[in-house]
Amino acid sequence: MIVPITQYSWVFGDGNTTTITTPIIYHAYSKIGNYTATLTVMAPGSIVENSSQTPALVKVLAAPTDWPMFHHDLLHTGYSTSPAPTTNQTLWSYKTGGGVGSPAVVYGIVYVGSSDGNVYALNATTGALAWKYKTGGGVDSSPAASGGVVYVGSEDDNVYALNATTGALMWNYKTGGAVESSPAITGGLVYVGSDDENVYALNASTGALVWNYMTNGPVYSSPAVANSVVYVTATTPGQDGNAYALNASTGALVWNYTAPDYNGREGWMTNSPLVVGDVVFVIVWWELTVRWGSVFSLNASTGALIRSLGASGQIGQSDLAVAGDVVFIGTAPIAPAGPGYVLALNATTGALLWQYESDNSAFCSPSIAGDVILVGVDSSNCHVLALNASTGMLVWSRAVGPMASSPAIADGVVYVGSGDGNVYALGFNPIHSVAVTNAAPSKTVIGRSYGDIVNVTVANQGGFTETFNITLYANATSIASQNMTLPVGTSATTTLVWSTTGLAYGNYIISAKVTLMSGETNQWTGPLTYGTVKVTIPGDINGDGVVNARDLSILATNWLEKVPPAAANADINGDGVVNARDLSILAGNWLGHT
Repeated sequence: MIVPITQYSWVFGDGNTTTITTPIIYHAYSKIGNYTATLTVMAPGSIVENSSQTPALVKVLAAPTDWPMFHHDLLHTGYSTSPAPTTNQTLWSYKTGGGVGSPAVVYGIVYVGSSDGNVYALNATTGALAWKYKTGGGVDSSPAASGGVVYVGSEDDNVYALNATTGALMWNYKTGGAVESSPAITGGLVYVGSDDENVYALNASTGALVWNYMTNGPVYSSPAVANSVVYVTATTPGQDGNAYALNASTGALVWNYTAPDYNGREGWMTNSPLVVGDVVFVIVWWELTVRWGSVFSLNASTGALIRSLGASGQIGQSDLAVAGDVVFIGTAPIAPAGPGYVLALNATTGALLWQYESDNSAFCSPSIAGDVILVGVDSSNCHVLALNASTGMLVWSRAVGPMASSPAIADGVVYVGSGDGNVYALGFNPIHSVAVTNAAPSKTVIGRSYGDIVNVTVANQGGFTETFNITLYANATSIASQNMTLPVGTSATTTLVWSTTGLAYGNYIISAKVTLMSGETNQWTGPLTYGTVKVTIPGDINGDGVVNARDLSILATNWLEKVPPAAANADINGDGVVNARDLSILAGNWLGHT
């Protein structure tokens, strides 16, 4: 007799297991290596009720360069094998209707939430919108993508599962509070926290509740999962915060660690845990005169305190990242006008290896790509910093608006959300593109035989240092040119001189174009057209074609003034001041006309 299989039990070989009722499972391995995966099925009433399939060897050849969840992986390392971009060019930006959180990047799509209530899917190469899904509240939760599904929380109290390709709703689960926690998916389960003080494990395929665990406070942190244990933190105002270790299959408490008091103040724990081997790193902070915090290392099996790593400054908003035996964290200023820091600490001893002083809060959780650490700084000039992970030296920075996002790195590109409503993609742009962004004559009316200066601004928007020629045109005639060299991501303004000697009276359209000296095709096609400048009889300041009292009045108004603030048209001979020499030219052509 054929009987249905009712239970599938997986052992993945990396310390994680799960038991589900459906045959399809998605599991993410966090490290390169060989793993033996075993499936045991159960069919009650059959002759042989338990039958194990022959173990299969799973070979993970290379860690993907995608960034599938908050802080990259189930351990929350914040580390990607992707190379870091060496330049800070903005490849694209996409405007949402609110502040943007931390992105996930999978298979060429950027998934991100916004306080406008939408989840967005954007083409990672172009920034074009693939789809968006409207929830009933702001989306602070960072999406997690796994097995063709995007999982995300919303302030409308729901956890959503959306089709990664179309954005169609697959299921949603209603909790008792806002879901600011970012989901973690493994073993067919979705682990996520809620402001209702619970940690939830949901069936990844159906959204059905598998288990929930009540903590002592809102769970803002994003669960970390390792060795079949789920790690989270939670805090209620007025009480000490706790770190929890829960059995990933049942939700049973394995251990909890209570934050110590300091100077009579309770310890808060709201940050996401970081798991490195048999150590769990958590952040404890206290509301003193200022927020003051420390990094604690705990035994992953027992929760016993190993040590307090210690760190100066206000710690509390930035989560940790790790590369090798170094952990990284950002701090806020101790004094209102003081600096913030990005710190590198020895993961074992807590010794300070280096610190980078920023002009304000390094609130955003750092991310690491190769030997570069990327972190957002929220200040009067909000920007993303790229620092050498070994030395702390600045590699590059880029202004992107108010920061509340942890950078995601995939395929050499940094993706980050901003409080200005934009998603930004930063990196190396492998094209040749030099653009004229402005070409502004100082005058709109010029007396024939006299000259004018034209300020031309050019920007290197490509990925290569470029040497090029700028040519200025009046109608189709070249009137001035100059060669320049610009490094990547820079702009410059140069001054070209236009002589009107021998030109016919009339209107001339001023434009500027760029020719690359390398012979490469310039992706900026140009030219940039300024507009019309009139060449007329000298002294015709207002351009009406005759030299008369109206022009004399303009001259008198600007008499003995330098340009600026004097009107440039009144400076007939172009020597920078309105004086007797200009009056003499006007008088010499009195009542003359074009």
